[in-house]
Amino acid sequence: MTVLELLESTTRYFAKHGIASPRLTIELMLAEMLSKTRMQLYLEFDQLVSDTVMDRLRPLVKRRAEGEPLEYLLGVTTFAGHRVQISPDVLIPRPETEILFEEACKLIEPEGLPVLDVGAGSGILALSLARKFPKLEVVGIDISEAALAMARRNAEGVENVRFTQGDLLDAPTLPPRAQIIVANLPYIPTGQIDTLMREVRHEPRLALDGGADGLNVIRRLITQSTGRTRYLALEFGDGQAGEAKTLCETAGYALIRVLPDFTERERILVAEHHG
Repeated sequence: MTVLELLESTTRYFAKHGIASPRLTIELMLAEMLSKTRMQLYLEFDQLVSDTVMDRLRPLVKRRAEGEPLEYLLGVTTFAGHRVQISPDVLIPRPETEILFEEACKLIEPEGLPVLDVGAGSGILALSLARKFPKLEVVGIDISEAALAMARRNAEGVENVRFTQGDLLDAPTLPPRAQIIVANLPYIPTGQIDTLMREVRHEPRLALDGGADGLNVIRRLITQSTGRTRYLALEFGDGQAGEAKTLCETAGYALIRVLPDFTERERILVAEHHG
């Protein structure tokens, strides 16, 4: 079977099983497996796909058709221009989290106090900030040891970042004060999780479940962060902006801005504490 025949037949298979962007999906899968770019695939349409590659690809195609996320099958994704390893132990990075990263960068003093990433997961935010500000100490905190193991693998070669296990800010060896805390915490209401897209339901529940109203974990962090940081930058869920703002104001924060995601839903909150 040639590259083109494989792409066309798998595109039809994915479309039949309701996979979004079926052609792009198989192009990404095959390109990753062959260590090529998608453009290189287009230049090699007539090349035969080896039996070895086909044997490796078939089970992955079946798993993707059954709803397993592409990023978990590939084991890698991209965030803020960098490739990172991921697994079912961590949340798949979303484009809106890059907005959170960009907003944090606007506030950070390059040689100031440390930066904390709470709920670090695969380490994408902590690592992106550490690369952007190499003179800063960046600390990532997560309650999941499996997530921290992935973050530490991603951090190889980045010397100004470290990861530690903790329940939000209840963690050992944290700096007494940070210039900014960034956090993409669980914010899906418990009752909505089973209604999510099948791909999302493959992600770790620990990284999704925000309790009855979706704000349980965020509420705890806002309370814990009082007096620990100047800035707080959070991601939250649909319809939660009003309550998130109220929680911050009650804790002594002054709202700087609330920003929409790429679908124009309010998603990111940035606040400043003057205490």
